[in-house]
Amino acid sequence: MRKEKIFTRDFWLIASVNLLVMTTYYSLMVTTAKFTTDQFHTSTSIAGLVIGITVIGILIARFSSGYLTQHFTTKKLLMTGTILLVPAMILYHFTTSLAILMAVRLLHGLAIGLISTVTNTAVVLLFPVERRGEGISYFSLSTVLGTAVGPFLGLKLMQTVGFSTLFNVEIGFAIAALVIATLINAEKIRFKKVQHNEPLTLAHFIEIKAMPIALLMFVVGLGYAAIQAYLSFYAGQLDLATYASYFFLAYAFAALLSRPFTGRLLDAVGAKAVVVPTLLINAVGLAGVAWTHSSWGLLVSAFLIGLGFGNFQSVAQSIVAKKVPVKRLSQATATFFIFFDLSLGIGPFLLGLIEPAVGYSNLYLLTAIMVLACAIGYWLVSHFSKQATN
Repeated sequence: MRKEKIFTRDFWLIASVNLLVMTTYYSLMVTTAKFTTDQFHTSTSIAGLVIGITVIGILIARFSSGYLTQHFTTKKLLMTGTILLVPAMILYHFTTSLAILMAVRLLHGLAIGLISTVTNTAVVLLFPVERRGEGISYFSLSTVLGTAVGPFLGLKLMQTVGFSTLFNVEIGFAIAALVIATLINAEKIRFKKVQHNEPLTLAHFIEIKAMPIALLMFVVGLGYAAIQAYLSFYAGQLDLATYASYFFLAYAFAALLSRPFTGRLLDAVGAKAVVVPTLLINAVGLAGVAWTHSSWGLLVSAFLIGLGFGNFQSVAQSIVAKKVPVKRLSQATATFFIFFDLSLGIGPFLLGLIEPAVGYSNLYLLTAIMVLACAIGYWLVSHFSKQATN
């Protein structure tokens, strides 16, 4: 029997929008702190707060999007998000005070949260049920590329041509995302709407069935949060600062190579056979970061984290998509990404409370132990749940 296609016209359009949006997010994530301290002469803690404002905006949008997709068409929500993104990027040129910069970061977060939740939900509707794991793995490569290209491009532009040119490039990305979004077929990504006279409950926003995997994503994501927040400082201590920017390229390279295979494997053999190995590999990679003293050690660790965490994120999202009917997909996706964003957003703050007492090396070792515990816990729960159903 002939397999239904994954790589359709609308798949490429949605993936392109997601790539452009994620590139704006991650490129400014790694440069905003420097911009804040240079422009307003603030402390690094205030600069960290400015970065975190975007996460608050993302969480607001995530929490609302599950409800909104049941009352507005997916295409309208996507257009709203991309339209908001354009002025958000333009306003970076006019951040003459810290308060204005925070407001712009909040608007940026609202746009990112709405767009990314809609794209990650809508694209699932394009895949045949039996190939959803594979399809999500391919689509999530657009996010992987954004996490690699964004920081690399942002840092290079900041260091070579300055913030004004960086902001102009971001405006170009936002306009391109808006134009591409207009080309997406609205009918291909349409959800069945609920009745408007239904009483408003928590179920309109959160999917309970997605909570176990979402909570696991939160804990596992703390290791990557530590990478994003503190790798540059840690690499500087090791005299490896030159290689820190290439860490994310090695991470993305590993994920790009392996994700298509893990998606197929998930569809073929089930979650446990993929989740446990990816978590174990991630734990080894984090331990490698903790123990490395060489450039090769750092880059090999990045490759392992790309194989581990880079695949676990898409596999976990696929598990969530398989657990719920299509009419609950938007709430399930929003629930998953709420906890993912919380991990990356408040993780650096929580881990930053520990770091002064233990140091960066032990901090990464601690996150490796946490991920290892998650792997063991997931295996035990899966094993005994299967026995109970037999």
